[in-house]
Amino acid sequence: MTSPDLCLVSAAGGSVFMEELLEVVADAVRRAGGRARTARGRFPEPASDTVYVVVPHEYFYVTPVADRPAPELLRRTIAFCVEHPGTMTFDRTASLVPSLAGAVDINVDSTEELRRRGVAVEHFQLGYTPLWDRWGGDPDAGRSIDVTYLGTAERRRALLLNGYSRDLDDLRVRLLTPPHEPMGPQRIDFLPGEAKFAHLADSRFLINLHREQSKALEWVRVLEALTNGCVVLTEPSTDVEPLVPGKHLVVASAASLGAVAAALASDVARERELRAAGYDFVRNGLDMLGSARTLIELAASLVDGRASVAPLPSLPEPAAATAEKPLAVDTPSWDPKFAGVASLGRAVTDAEVMACALAVERTTFAQRAAGREWHDHRPVTPGSGVDVLIVQRPGEPDPDELILDLLGGTVRPERILLCVDGTSTPARSNATAVLHHEMPLGRGVARNSLLERSGADHVLVLDSGLRASRQLVSRLLAADADVAHCPIGDPQAGLVAALPPEPRRLAQTPYLGCGYLVRRPVIDKLGGWTADPLLEGLEDHVFWRSVESSVLVQQVLLQRQRPDPPIRPVDLHPHRVWASL
Repeated sequence: MTSPDLCLVSAAGGSVFMEELLEVVADAVRRAGGRARTARGRFPEPASDTVYVVVPHEYFYVTPVADRPAPELLRRTIAFCVEHPGTMTFDRTASLVPSLAGAVDINVDSTEELRRRGVAVEHFQLGYTPLWDRWGGDPDAGRSIDVTYLGTAERRRALLLNGYSRDLDDLRVRLLTPPHEPMGPQRIDFLPGEAKFAHLADSRFLINLHREQSKALEWVRVLEALTNGCVVLTEPSTDVEPLVPGKHLVVASAASLGAVAAALASDVARERELRAAGYDFVRNGLDMLGSARTLIELAASLVDGRASVAPLPSLPEPAAATAEKPLAVDTPSWDPKFAGVASLGRAVTDAEVMACALAVERTTFAQRAAGREWHDHRPVTPGSGVDVLIVQRPGEPDPDELILDLLGGTVRPERILLCVDGTSTPARSNATAVLHHEMPLGRGVARNSLLERSGADHVLVLDSGLRASRQLVSRLLAADADVAHCPIGDPQAGLVAALPPEPRRLAQTPYLGCGYLVRRPVIDKLGGWTADPLLEGLEDHVFWRSVESSVLVQQVLLQRQRPDPPIRPVDLHPHRVWASL
């Protein structure tokens, strides 16, 4: 009997990862002796023996109503389920599967949960595919990245990744944490297809963390890594079998994965042993072709289109294909009190309008009249081509620990220039020179004054309240960019400033701040930083909205104390301030 015509359909405008996964399944079906093809968007016209396969939680939520398949086609459609219990997307899947003729699921826990809910579903075991393998099993192949992480941003994950920063400080790290929103073309924090597989083949270790309330292993990510010889370090998972912890991958508590990675990075023999065992198991211990044959058999039983299915549940109308994709709503603001558009919902009182105007007037007067005095403390240290500008504003901590971090780094700055903006001048300082403003004049005025004293090719822009990795200057310099920046550890958000500058996102949220290395001609072209008293607290936001090119160095090289600025114009009249941008 001829095998059915399996047509695996991904949603137009959906996840690139789902398209990749369906291509892998189609390839497995063909290698198992069946017929399979892939399509995108509307279901192609069926032949008499066509059976469709879709990822339901995405396909039916992304595909326009007019393009959704007719009921007679749903009676010959198989759900390919990929989401774990404990996530919103699993609940979507569970609500849609009864409307399709059959189902397979790549996860053991979700297979069991669907069966518990009365759904007939077969487990589909993923395994080795040549479509993912860019390593080939060569034990001596070089790898330029020590530790990587690939997973959408969320607070729990961010707090854990921040907690690893000290253990990973001396390793070559690349953390890819794109926002949880539809992703399409490749970007610095999102690697589809070939770029992802090449990245994994160039990485020694992958840290794996669960999303939301899920406790199950992220099988696709883990298999992609093992297929490319990237040793997996994961937090405990409910369905790690048939993988054997300690043999094919490493399982440790979520909080300890950074320390485990650092220890294994110094044990090359153990690393090679894990790499070889994981690759061999994926190639020889997982029967994906057997699951492909099960899928072929299931499809053959549905060719007649007589399966009994429930009507599709009521679903929201997807956004038009021409509409801009939604932005994540949980990207943390750099500013602890102001989150851009999200802070514009409240009404502003007349008293606040007046207080805002008075605050601007007071700072404008101070900028004209207040005294300014320089104090030299240390000689210049030539050689690195980097000067550091640090501003201490009222209420911010003493920056001397930050200065000592910089002096003890692998690359020592030529000058560390500190402005004490309206606070008491320290009797002693490890800075090269200290500028004292007798009244608060604003961060922009302070930085512009420090910039006049700078003579280096690059300027590192920091604020008081930060602590720096010893690798900070060297890693930012190595990016060889007009502007280089890195994620910054935060005690509440986990990570802030962890995304590249994007005009759409910056128009919504001031999510980037200081902590960047900028070439002097770039800042000169911009005319320095804004000194507008109305924009106090948003000086870096204005800078980032003007930056034409930058590189995100994907390692946590700075930590900050949670700032608590005094009342500013943006706190009093956010509508006026945001509109002025």
